[in-house]
Amino acid sequence: MSSQLLTRALGSAKATLRVPLITPTSVTSQRLFHSTRLSLNEDKPTTEGEEGAVTSEESEGASVNKKLPFRRRKFHQWLQGEGSRFATPSFSGPNYIGESPFPMNPLFKPTPPMSNHAKEEIYHLHRSDTTKWTPRQLGTKYNISIKRVEAILRLKHLEKEMVASGFVAQENFTKGMEQLMGVKNERSAAIVEPLTDILPQVGSPKFEAVNEDKTFTAEDAANVLKRRPLAEIKASLLEQERKNPFKLVDSMKGVAVKEEPVTKPVSKNSAEGNARFKFSFVDTSKKTTLIREKDGTLLQVQQS
Repeated sequence: MSSQLLTRALGSAKATLRVPLITPTSVTSQRLFHSTRLSLNEDKPTTEGEEGAVTSEESEGASVNKKLPFRRRKFHQWLQGEGSRFATPSFSGPNYIGESPFPMNPLFKPTPPMSNHAKEEIYHLHRSDTTKWTPRQLGTKYNISIKRVEAILRLKHLEKEMVASGFVAQENFTKGMEQLMGVKNERSAAIVEPLTDILPQVGSPKFEAVNEDKTFTAEDAANVLKRRPLAEIKASLLEQERKNPFKLVDSMKGVAVKEEPVTKPVSKNSAEGNARFKFSFVDTSKKTTLIREKDGTLLQVQQS
């Protein structure tokens, strides 16, 4: 009797274990913590237009590794399409993604800078005759401001000094940047800068009632605004330029040039030399330095 009860209990336990704990309908997705773009759109029905777009997108990115993240795959697809022209950039002008260096600000269209050839011309003209080719005359000739001419002259003069002292100018780098920026030797005549920037302090607007038959000149406007007339300001600037003409100053004149130390051989002993190092001994009381060269030569350096 007891064996029959034990058999029935075991049978009921097996039947209980065979009952599934979780029904199949309760499992909705295996992606519990991460959902890609494809998993979010896999249940949405696609129309014929969307299928064509997906097909064209897949054909463009057929060579792109599908294991890459979505943004990285998009970037590689862009490189194979529109971005392929940046693999071999054009050296006849700027290589912007759009018409501006800042795609979010298409209204910003900078003018190309002056070429190094034009700057050299300005510098040589001024050096040839400083009385004739003043910054004002050079600014009028090249349609640039006087301040820009003075800056070009100072920088070019500093460049000549540095080259004379042993500095190597990166001319190839300058040529490459000019090609990428679309710089031309002759500056466009459409680019004109004012010679001087006269910026008065502007306050609140003022209104003056004037009869139609009455003449109202620039001097009258200056009196109403309580300012100096523009012609008088220009005349004063010319007078200042006449009294204090522009002069190039040697920027490196006050810089101490490092001189080579004066050495005098004392003795030579190859047995005391070292193939890897040379040693120096400083005598602070006599202000002298002894240097033992690698070949054993002993040199005496006189300090200043």
